[in-house]
Amino acid sequence: MLIFKKGETEIEITRQTKTLGTLIIKPIEKQLAKSIIIKNHYSHKWNDSFGIMNFGIFRTDSDKCLGTAVFGRMMNSQSFRMISDDLEENEIVELNRLWVDDCLGHNAESLFMGACFKILRSEYPYIKAVQSFADGRLGCGTIYKATNFKYFGCHKTPFYENKVTGEITHNAVMTNANHSGIIRMNRQWCEGILKPFEVNTYRYIYPLRKINLKLKEKPYPEYSKGKKYLTEYRHNVRYIYRAFCLAYILGFSDDCTVLKNWILNNQTQEEIQSYMNLALQNKYILQRAERNNLQNKVEELRSFFGGDSNLHTKL
Repeated sequence: MLIFKKGETEIEITRQTKTLGTLIIKPIEKQLAKSIIIKNHYSHKWNDSFGIMNFGIFRTDSDKCLGTAVFGRMMNSQSFRMISDDLEENEIVELNRLWVDDCLGHNAESLFMGACFKILRSEYPYIKAVQSFADGRLGCGTIYKATNFKYFGCHKTPFYENKVTGEITHNAVMTNANHSGIIRMNRQWCEGILKPFEVNTYRYIYPLRKINLKLKEKPYPEYSKGKKYLTEYRHNVRYIYRAFCLAYILGFSDDCTVLKNWILNNQTQEEIQSYMNLALQNKYILQRAERNNLQNKVEELRSFFGGDSNLHTKL
């Protein structure tokens, strides 16, 4: 039995179960959700786009939150255009993270998700759909099948494993020139401490409202799990140049030195000239310089690469 409650300050759904007693699903503070995810979720990571809506699951005999579902912005904010013509950017969210304590059992996940969708429909009527991705390292997304998500195929997603710390980082951090992570990740690549691999990423969408989906729905995938290390991986050097420019502009001298030395040791003068010119046209680099009032640093870099003299000497 589902009981939906709505008061002036609190919304909650109460679920009566035979084995676990009474469970309560309700909104929780973003900081609580973040702390739970960082501590318990296999990724131990939280991104800036996470946590627009956060829900927790509780037993009635305890204030301890035994699970959280985190909904936020899509990683690719413009991808709604390829999903449906019935959507605007703010009308679809991603299920960024889901964690439920094992003490509640596997059925608790589907119970939890059903209650979250009920709250979303009631309290966020403008949201028409939820998108989520299953990480192939753990499986193909059994919970999505159990909660009636529609399946729309899979694609290969690159990740990097730090050989020293074991930390796993998504490829998006390596390539996003609007984030300082590009400096950290490309420095680590230049230092030779990253091991690239790829996994299958399975795409699921749960319509909360009636919408026409442009994507072709597919049968649920057969169970699969694992990752593949890339022995013939070739890193895109454009990202190293972007990271170098950002490090120089922002004054990250240690990072700048590592990136510069890799460029000098692995690139010809013609390659340096060409890639630097491309990097200095990148809109995200220019926007970061403008936000920090550091356009003079961009001009310094341009002056270094404006002539035909020895670039190795200039750098």
